[in-house]
Amino acid sequence: MQTLARWNFNLSKRAKIAVITFALIILVCAKVSQGLANDLIRLSLYDPDHDQWHDILAELAVTPEQRRTGLMHRQYLSDHHGMLFIYEQERPLSFWMKNTYISLDIIYFSSDGVWVNTAPNTTPLSLTTYPSLAPAQFVLELPAGQAKRLNIGAGSQFIVKDCNMLKSGLDFVPCTR
Repeated sequence: MQTLARWNFNLSKRAKIAVITFALIILVCAKVSQGLANDLIRLSLYDPDHDQWHDILAELAVTPEQRRTGLMHRQYLSDHHGMLFIYEQERPLSFWMKNTYISLDIIYFSSDGVWVNTAPNTTPLSLTTYPSLAPAQFVLELPAGQAKRLNIGAGSQFIVKDCNMLKSGLDFVPCTR
């Protein structure tokens, strides 16, 4: 009888451990997916020298938390992929590379999507700040060297390919209707 009671206790203890372990796994998966599941949009960057548009798949950073985190802790970013930071209004902006392991091009755009300036080939993990040279409302981070390869500079602009991909409240973002 005592053996049966001990077995029931151990089963109960094992069940508790299994439930706690399962709950922790769910919690960790949810947290990881929060950090990686920003909305994705297709945008186009205009190269004025060659009169052509280049498509980019970009994660959106709209909330303060998304903008704070950005591409921190990422180990890799594919060509033609990036992150578009969206601010409510145009203002001087400045970015740094704290906890960012990959070199980036940081491209600033005005409220109408026109290029302001680029901070190319930023230094990973650096606390150096990379400011906009004029007020900006949008910032696009791409893998280092991508802005040069796509010829993004004076006369360039960006546009979101489909306004329907934007959540409500983002109607000020330049897009095709």
